[in-house]
Amino acid sequence: MKSNWKHFIAITSVSMLFSLPTVWAAQAAPTPVTTGQTVAASPQVESVEVKQNRKQAYLRYIEAQRMKSLRTTKLGDLVTIYKEIIQLDPTAADPHADLSEIYFYLRQTDAMEREAKEAIRLDPDCLNGHKWLARLYMITVRFEKEAQPAQIDRAVRAYEQVARIDQINAEAWAFLADLYQMKNDPVRQTKALEKLTAIGAPTETVFYRQVMNTDISPDQAWYQLSQLYLSQGKHPQAIEAARRAFEGDPDSAVNARNLMNMLRLSSNGEEELQTYYRLLKRFDLPVLQIGYSAALVRAGRYSEAITKLRELQKSDPTNVGVIELLAVAQRRSGKRAEAVETLKQGIASLEPGARQKLNLLLGETYEELGRPDDAVAYYEGVFNELTAKTKLDASSTETLTTVVGRITRTYNRQGDKKKAQAVFARTQQLLGENNPMLSSLLIDGLREDGKYREALEATRAAINRYPTDRALKLTEAMILGDLRNYNESLNALRAMLKEQTVGDTTLLTIMSNIQLQSGQLKDAEETIRKALEIDPNDMDLLIQLGSIQDRAGQRAEAEKTLRIVLQREPDNATALNNLGYYLAERNARYNEALPLIEKAVSIEPLNGSFLDSLGWVQHKLGRLQEARGHLEKAALYARRNANIYEHLGDVLRDLGRMQEARRNWEAALEYSIEAGVIARLRDKIKGTQ
Repeated sequence: MKSNWKHFIAITSVSMLFSLPTVWAAQAAPTPVTTGQTVAASPQVESVEVKQNRKQAYLRYIEAQRMKSLRTTKLGDLVTIYKEIIQLDPTAADPHADLSEIYFYLRQTDAMEREAKEAIRLDPDCLNGHKWLARLYMITVRFEKEAQPAQIDRAVRAYEQVARIDQINAEAWAFLADLYQMKNDPVRQTKALEKLTAIGAPTETVFYRQVMNTDISPDQAWYQLSQLYLSQGKHPQAIEAARRAFEGDPDSAVNARNLMNMLRLSSNGEEELQTYYRLLKRFDLPVLQIGYSAALVRAGRYSEAITKLRELQKSDPTNVGVIELLAVAQRRSGKRAEAVETLKQGIASLEPGARQKLNLLLGETYEELGRPDDAVAYYEGVFNELTAKTKLDASSTETLTTVVGRITRTYNRQGDKKKAQAVFARTQQLLGENNPMLSSLLIDGLREDGKYREALEATRAAINRYPTDRALKLTEAMILGDLRNYNESLNALRAMLKEQTVGDTTLLTIMSNIQLQSGQLKDAEETIRKALEIDPNDMDLLIQLGSIQDRAGQRAEAEKTLRIVLQREPDNATALNNLGYYLAERNARYNEALPLIEKAVSIEPLNGSFLDSLGWVQHKLGRLQEARGHLEKAALYARRNANIYEHLGDVLRDLGRMQEARRNWEAALEYSIEAGVIARLRDKIKGTQ
């Protein structure tokens, strides 16, 4: 064996040597059996000398155990004694196992392995023989730079024997869970962790801690189980395991966050709230109160969330998470002026370095209030803070991308291209000419302006500079879809999919959307269902499935899918909008559709598609002036959406403004891709001549 792990043995606490007493009694020598001979039931007659030697061996063994308990005992003296014991009784397994342990501390690994194997040969059920052999193999796996599969396999076999003999051996199940993970065997890893959690509080943990630098703790086993159950789609088990992990160590921030994430897997929002309610009766912790408040927001119970969060804010006025969540609840309930005050007070209470996230939220809230100048002022504050840094880390670069996108988008909506270009130039000066973020911002701007050819050229040029950038390759596929080069787009996505070692839901979603655009509805559904197999809890995937079902004429199925989303996330704005639109368009259930869409717009007032839905339903209900206002606003936020322009044209026609109606239908015709829609628009335009 290589010696690069021997440093571990050198620093291992010698106290381990005295923590593993062995119980061994003299055994009768095995009865020799010849072929065809029947073994007699009566005990074998031993010679007086054999009996005397065995008795002497046992007495020496007791003496060795006593010496092991003395700190002054030299390991070399113990080796001598154990060799004498073995000579006196060569049939006893336990002295070999103990000698294997002594050789471990003497760093004589070959001798250690030899003695452990001899103990097992003499007694296949010798626990300590299997244990020390397993420990030797585990150290090799743990401290080799790259453990070989064969080394992992022999460690697995050794610890499986320990677990066979001692089914409540926590060390064995803990190491087996680790080894199965190395072998990418989640089924056996799950079973090992289930065995470990059933043991309760383990007693023998020193060796595991020294090898793995962590304790064998039930809460950690439950935490790992929750992750495994999640990966296997076993949501109720994942929630239960996360709860047990949290209850095992409620002071652990990791366990608390894990529990809150897992509770979102609940079958519906009410179940999630009830679980929080039960937990809070036992653990009245701020982190759980915040999680409960977030669940109230997702359930659409904004008033309760606001009341709860105000209480939390009083006790901890500088908690950024509480301030942020309170502002979100206020915004979603339509109380954006109150959200502005909440964010301003929060910003004033924080140190300058902790204000960035709240400044971004405040800018966003001002946008929603229709105050773009105030929004830009806060965005530029964050922008100036970032550009003042000498070097940006990954997180700061991501924030910079977000804020530059928001500033330039706001300026573009105001028609101020020069200011947008100035921001871009300052960003370029900070990051340098060759930066994928700059390329992405440029490409996004070109796509928003409908300059798809230029966007494609810019994307391909960026890919040449950054050939490993996955986001750019996905963008190329989406732009090919914009250009209706569907086959080329899908071929590029399939090539990327082949390169993936694990499932990629983002890639599959984009592929499904391209298939939907091209009318390949069966393929689109098959693709999104593959993504759902990877992550059945992703509501965006279910919403995409609903869109496909609607396009395929499966109206009942589409409605059912969206109601599943809303059962889990009652304030999911996209699901609210889509369901409202389906009810209105397919079934003329306008009065039922209107409150769903109004709630979606309340949550996301800058979403052009949601505003379009609201204006269209208001039009159907005869509320023409309200419809016109919402549709004109929709066109501002989604400038290349054919539906918006067609709907606005229809409203203007009914208001008797035919020339304006015609201009909007012509704009809709420019952005339309479906043959049926194009024919309908041409008929409308023809009717104005």
